[in-house]
Amino acid sequence: MKFRQFSIIFLFFAICSGLVFLSYGGRFNTFGQEHSVPPKESLHDTVDESFFKNVSYYSVESSKPFLELESVELSISAIDGVVISFNPSGTVYRYEKGSEKSLEPILFQAKNSRALLKKKELYLENDVEIKMSNTHLTAQKVSILSAGEILNATNNVKTLSTIEKTSDEVLVNSQSAIYYPKLQTIEYQNKVTGSIKRKRVYEQNVSFATDFLTLKAPLSLIEMKGNVSLKKENLDAFANRGEVFLENYNKRLKYYALYDDVRLQETLVNGKKPLIRKAFAEKLEGLISEKKVILTGLPKVFQERDVIKGNRIIIRENVESVEVDDANTNITLEKDKT
Repeated sequence: MKFRQFSIIFLFFAICSGLVFLSYGGRFNTFGQEHSVPPKESLHDTVDESFFKNVSYYSVESSKPFLELESVELSISAIDGVVISFNPSGTVYRYEKGSEKSLEPILFQAKNSRALLKKKELYLENDVEIKMSNTHLTAQKVSILSAGEILNATNNVKTLSTIEKTSDEVLVNSQSAIYYPKLQTIEYQNKVTGSIKRKRVYEQNVSFATDFLTLKAPLSLIEMKGNVSLKKENLDAFANRGEVFLENYNKRLKYYALYDDVRLQETLVNGKKPLIRKAFAEKLEGLISEKKVILTGLPKVFQERDVIKGNRIIIRENVESVEVDDANTNITLEKDKT
């Protein structure tokens, strides 16, 4: 009986000792691993990004350059094809779609840039400056998309465009703009203001403001929509839509036209006392070469106590007399007091 009890006790201690040994054996295999050198990462993970200072960078695909820039600091991601640079200046090269023909490149500089090489996109931020032959653009943010076919500018956008046919300089300020270099067309919106500066100093300049403006350089045309205002010397005009035909300045053709709810105010300074002339119509055409304005669409002219109506009224700048077709006029004449 005692032998049997001793056998059971011995077997119990043997099992316990075996379990203790196995548990410590497992700890010996892992002991100190928290302080050991981590396993070596794959080469793919360690060389994801490369950093450079004071570097010139070139991006070429199929023997055609896309991006060239110089930067104070530059980071390149080997996996994503993203190039980040600080204080960059450089060139985006453009090509005719579907051919090898090169187009005018885009010159740029900024404080920061991010290039997505796979998508042929470049994002510029802070004190951005873009230069092409006929356009100089500045803004706080510019995105160059579709390999240079579209430029999207935002925040304090300013452009100076030279019209090739007339040598006019068109200055425009806005909060956002889309520039299509191939079409030489720029669309502006949000607080659009600007002016047209003539080549010769003695020729009249025109200033304007509107909600939305499109500059079509090849057509020498400016189109405005929404809250249009136009100012030329002593003449101020307002409407819902407007156009300026830059080629017609010295021709006997309309140089500018306003449509829909046209309002005009002119200060005449011929006499000792300035005279305010106001007019209302549905359409206005301005002929700069002849210094006259043509009003149509139930026009009305208010000049001191005179009310002039007609189907077509011609106002000559800084001249009190007006020309009226099919007039319906109410004129009050005051005799000089003796």
